[in-house]
Amino acid sequence: MLRLNMLDQDLEHETITKDTTEDALYCVDCGHLITRTRWAISMDGHERVFINPAGRVFRICCFSKAPGAADVGAFTSEHTWFPGFEWNFAICTSCSTHIGWHFLVQDRTQSFLGLMKTALTTRPNDGK
Repeated sequence: MLRLNMLDQDLEHETITKDTTEDALYCVDCGHLITRTRWAISMDGHERVFINPAGRVFRICCFSKAPGAADVGAFTSEHTWFPGFEWNFAICTSCSTHIGWHFLVQDRTQSFLGLMKTALTTRPNDGK
């Protein structure tokens, strides 16, 4: 059974700011601040590897929130990697690059983001 385990118990009091970079994760394409390592969660592991129906392999990292990501499209349960969760796409709010997926439990009480490890960087100036 999948459990949403918070690695940081004080998320309600955290804010995302551009001037603090010690645990920041940025969009690899544009350098926009996406999330923070303190918001990492475990969904039977923080980092997971999945294969989509087309055979493409994705290494994703799970986060309780990612203010620099926006979800796009209707939620679906087709081919979900997390039973009981529906998903849609997550994109960078700055450059609109696909950076992962937003997962939402079907009763709408719980959600998390699975962000592609290759879409994130620890350096804000890695943008192209």
